[in-house]
Amino acid sequence: MKKVILGLALTASAFSAFAQDINFGAQERWLAQNGGFTCGGAANTATQAVPAEFKNKAIIFTYMTTDYTLDNGKFVASYYEKGTECRYNLVGQADNVNMIFTKTDSTAYSINGSPVANCAEGKAYLDSLFAAPTKYFYKHGTMALQVAVADAAAVCGEGSTHVGIFFKKAAKTKID
Repeated sequence: MKKVILGLALTASAFSAFAQDINFGAQERWLAQNGGFTCGGAANTATQAVPAEFKNKAIIFTYMTTDYTLDNGKFVASYYEKGTECRYNLVGQADNVNMIFTKTDSTAYSINGSPVANCAEGKAYLDSLFAAPTKYFYKHGTMALQVAVADAAAVCGEGSTHVGIFFKKAAKTKID
């Protein structure tokens, strides 16, 4: 009986974590997995280097989903802060003509039941990356969202100010 109660408690806590994900507001159609980082803007040249800020904050960009039109997107990242595993969700709209992504909402929460306040600094940092409309580069099935990081020149070469967070289409989430 104790195992059943423990199992139910663990299941409930797992579902409560997913319940905190931000509402996308559009029907998800495409799933893209993170493929690391890129340099060179539209060239989307892969780099093995990881921006120091992401490494120091243990930020891992995991996936993004978009609707059928590719006009609406949701990005998901995880990070550790104050001994807490946190998840960050960002929802935004793409201007596909000008290749600009604009954040419309974001949230961060604790995965392991710790206070949400433990995730506040990481959320503030990630929000700052996307505070202004962000340039992106799209090639069939791939997208690199350009963000300004302090060590972009060390990651991508002299004169660089931005690094691309690279995503590659992985699956169609809804079959017509």
